[in-house]
Amino acid sequence: MKIGYGVKQVFLKEIRELARDRRVLQASIVMPVFIIAIFVMIMGVIQESVVERKAVEIAVVGSEKFGSVNLPGMEYEINSTPVVSWEEGLKLLREKEVQAVLDTTYINEKTLANANARAKIGYSSDDALSPVAIGVIKQSIAHQNNIEVKKKLTHFKVDESFAEPIKIDEVNFSKDKAPSGSNIISLLPYLIILWAFYGGMSIVSDLVAGEKERGTMETLLVSPVRRAAVALGKIFSLMVVCFVSSLTTLVAVFAVAKLNLPMTKTLFPSGLSVQFIDVLAALILLISLVSFFATMLVSICAYSRNIREAQTYLGLLSFVIILPAIFSQIIGFTGMERALWVQWTPILNTAVLLKSLISGEGHYAFLGPALLENFAFAAIFLRLSIQLFRREEIVLRV
Repeated sequence: MKIGYGVKQVFLKEIRELARDRRVLQASIVMPVFIIAIFVMIMGVIQESVVERKAVEIAVVGSEKFGSVNLPGMEYEINSTPVVSWEEGLKLLREKEVQAVLDTTYINEKTLANANARAKIGYSSDDALSPVAIGVIKQSIAHQNNIEVKKKLTHFKVDESFAEPIKIDEVNFSKDKAPSGSNIISLLPYLIILWAFYGGMSIVSDLVAGEKERGTMETLLVSPVRRAAVALGKIFSLMVVCFVSSLTTLVAVFAVAKLNLPMTKTLFPSGLSVQFIDVLAALILLISLVSFFATMLVSICAYSRNIREAQTYLGLLSFVIILPAIFSQIIGFTGMERALWVQWTPILNTAVLLKSLISGEGHYAFLGPALLENFAFAAIFLRLSIQLFRREEIVLRV
């Protein structure tokens, strides 16, 4: 009997059984969609609360010169609470009624005329908003300083433009096609890899080691199907589950973006649009990744004697998979995102490439190493899986 026919029969058998198993549907489709949707909404609420204009509460001593301030272009405005003394302001600071105390007692016409006006700021490092308050106060004072300088220049009949001898022209080179400003994009590769692995991990122990315990492995192996076909059928069915899990994650994010919910608008300021060539490259990359994961998971479970042993190995393996995926989230801050060693680091190169493809940057230099490594590992574990299925120990149950 041809191997191809046997692979097809085993593959269809496993797919039917997996489709009937509610745990597979929940782990591969329902849970990714539900969790990602909730995650994106929570991220949207957090970002919206961060970027919206907020009021910083400040206690001000001598408030005649420093009232409520709302400077153009600032993310925060200042709400000042007049107090009669520095000590009263510190009391409000300790009670966290305000984030900073500002003493403007020594800011008056005389000190401004002599250029020796001074302001004292009190803050508490225990309050996360205190540094924000200090920054806002300094921006406001710098704004007031600029006004005073222009007054002096006007008084001495000097062009006001000398108050700002250096002008700054800002040019934004971000790509319109990329979902610029969206923090969720940096997390997508991590989530895709995570679900590609855990989608298969959730069922593989039952797919192989579980059949040993139930005694169904012997029935399958004594059928007129070659053992290599049995291994390939199980691997291909697991690849489908891994691929669906990873793809569902991506589809869930795009679906939430298209819904244009009020709580997620700040996450997708310019929408989500990816070129066809980037989508094609991402799909090929995902296929190579799930082939790597599926063959590795099947070989580990084929080696294990029972479900408990398989789950122990898989639990340890999950840390090896997660660490490179997590590092892909912070590597952009290190300046080594395009380093040669990153291109040849398994899983990390896949995550970095997926991020660039989704964001529209397309670091295609990573595509060759990533595909080569993923398919190479898949070939190694495929050979190992077939060898393990050919051993008589495959039917042992301990």
